Amino acid sequence: MKHSKESALQSMMTIAEALQKARQKLSKVVQRPLLEAEILLCYAIKKDRIYLHTHPEEEFESRYFFELVQRRLAHEPIEYITGSVSFYGKEFYIQKGVLIPRPETEILIDEVSKELKGNEAVAEIGVGSGVISAILKMKFPALKITATDISEHAIFCAKKNFRRYNLDIELIKTSLLDGVDKRFDVIVSNPPYIAKGFELEPNVVNYEPHEALFGGEKGDELLKQIIDLFLASDAKILACEMGFDQKDTIKNYVQNKKEITIRFFNDLAGLDRGFIMQRRNDATLD
Repeated sequence: MKHSKESALQSMMTIAEALQKARQKLSKVVQRPLLEAEILLCYAIKKDRIYLHTHPEEEFESRYFFELVQRRLAHEPIEYITGSVSFYGKEFYIQKGVLIPRPETEILIDEVSKELKGNEAVAEIGVGSGVISAILKMKFPALKITATDISEHAIFCAKKNFRRYNLDIELIKTSLLDGVDKRFDVIVSNPPYIAKGFELEPNVVNYEPHEALFGGEKGDELLKQIIDLFLASDAKILACEMGFDQKDTIKNYVQNKKEITIRFFNDLAGLDRGFIMQRRNDATLD
């Protein structure tokens, strides 16, 4: 017992001291070490960042905090450590086994939103954490959304996020839209689109689910399946995220399909990042 008390005393640090030490450690592996140190400390002591700045001399038992820092030093994504991810101005639950939403996907939501009247039947293929369906439902409450995923982890995570924001969205565990006997006006998806063997950063390749990252040997195989599914359906709009180097491949794949139009959009870095495909008689864009 005495040893335990001594150990606890030795690990007592002020908030300012702990942040400084964590910042030095994290500077080896992250671009914003102080910010990430603050996020981890907020999570460890259940306080917000304002509290950290207004109580720099407050002491706390720091062992758990530095255990979290050590996990981050091993390149574990901070979102998995804290179980939280910020997306479209909202906080969502995230867990290992589910792809972490990226800021680029917010653009997919913005682009498909331009085409919606607000009362359509929407299918999301590959719901993941549920952020796309969740934000669309928040923006357009009258949408009737059905979301699918093959992953139990994703279904669990999405369900938790839909409950958090009290969103009425149907979840179905299946591949693509297999067995879903419904008619949809819009299909939206951020599918796996990275080519097999493409080199990724350690925090991605070592922790995030490969089935949500890699789309096949070339990377566009699943995208093409979704396009085929759209063309065989009655849906009027298909909105997909894609890889920065897949514009020509997708354009060539549908070049003989006279019944549809397609427009591509860029991410914040100016890279090709997705497309909106529409049936020609429903298209509103050149």
